[in-house]
Amino acid sequence: MTPKNYDLTFHYFRAFAIVSVMLTHMWVGPVLAGSEDAAKLQDSLRLCLFHSATIYFVFISGYLFDFVNRRKGQFSPLRFYKSKIVNVFCPYFILSLLLLAAGWISHHWFGYDIPFINDGTPVASLWDVLRCLAYGSASLVPYWYIPFIMTGFSVGPLIFHLPTGLLQKILLPASVLPLMVPRLLVSPLRNLCFFVPIFLMGVYCARNRDACMAFIRRHLSAIRVTAVLTSLLIVADHYFGSFMPNIEGAYSVQKLCIGSWVLELLEGMDREVLALDFLARYSFPLFFLHAIFQAPLFQVLGAALPGQVFTIANLTVTVEIALCILCILGIKKVMGKRSRYLAKGKPAAGSALTVLEDAAGNDGTGAAGKAVPVFFFRQGTRWRRTKKGGHGPPSMFRVTPVACCGAVPASLRRAHAGVLPS
Repeated sequence: MTPKNYDLTFHYFRAFAIVSVMLTHMWVGPVLAGSEDAAKLQDSLRLCLFHSATIYFVFISGYLFDFVNRRKGQFSPLRFYKSKIVNVFCPYFILSLLLLAAGWISHHWFGYDIPFINDGTPVASLWDVLRCLAYGSASLVPYWYIPFIMTGFSVGPLIFHLPTGLLQKILLPASVLPLMVPRLLVSPLRNLCFFVPIFLMGVYCARNRDACMAFIRRHLSAIRVTAVLTSLLIVADHYFGSFMPNIEGAYSVQKLCIGSWVLELLEGMDREVLALDFLARYSFPLFFLHAIFQAPLFQVLGAALPGQVFTIANLTVTVEIALCILCILGIKKVMGKRSRYLAKGKPAAGSALTVLEDAAGNDGTGAAGKAVPVFFFRQGTRWRRTKKGGHGPPSMFRVTPVACCGAVPASLRRAHAGVLPS
């Protein structure tokens, strides 16, 4: 397999995003007699920490959209649309139809409506199927995101060719929209108003990575304080009764601050974390599968551990993630190459030297063989960061993208002994 270039910080941020989305739906404690207060507190914490975590996913979608396509050198709208249909819509369509078929069989043959399929309502006609596909309601919790993001991808070529200066001018007033228009799962227009500005933020960050990270570092204290204060307001709103007119606006501010904080933490990592790499590579199938096992786990754990709200919630998360991983590995084992339609994972970066970022801040679209500054290295499972103007070697050295795809040249290793990890 030919190694691919990765921005490790944002690769790991994708892992953070999918875990947050999964915990939104899975870290739930049942409301049992005698444990109402504990269940209320647990639910308030869940909503505060993880509700609207889709913001992370939308941001990283915008970032990777520009990051990946700009590094290909040429942007083909036809190839772009084909890839989104194959890699995004097809898994959504196949899994939605499988779930709806299960719902139809369960309703007509056994007289039972499965809770996580179409909100437990009967799938009784072709119209029900079409409506579920249009709104992403085949699975109650996560599938609404796919029709939304496909709508965003439909104008992908326009966004890609949008000049950065014009993008910045659009982004400033657009960033106010999430504060004014709350998201609503069954309202595509409101979702576009709420999430598209965040997608554009991701695009802008991809084009101005160094400047954005520098901005986060300069204002990190204010970002942390804002994240904590908005979190306290959200917990209070849920626990003591709703008093904020637009809590989704508070969520947008909170999640953007938490996301910025996490990006700064990930930026400082200098070693590969295999667990984060796995979660990031398989974030898409985890997204599709994670809500399926919840209802039966609730029933089993609720009966086995009466009144232990936090224990049930934690066990539900642990077991469900484990089952999802087993499903992904099983699908890949059984279906082989065809598993990409259901459980596609991005290949890991190569074991040799890999260019992750351009220290000069350019778009990385240079042809193979063009010299680029390297400030992040990987060999085996060890990483070494050399930040621009920071703690790296006395002078940046240059290697070619071609050289980075194979073993580190001996001449390069000798010339920079002590810089590359041994």
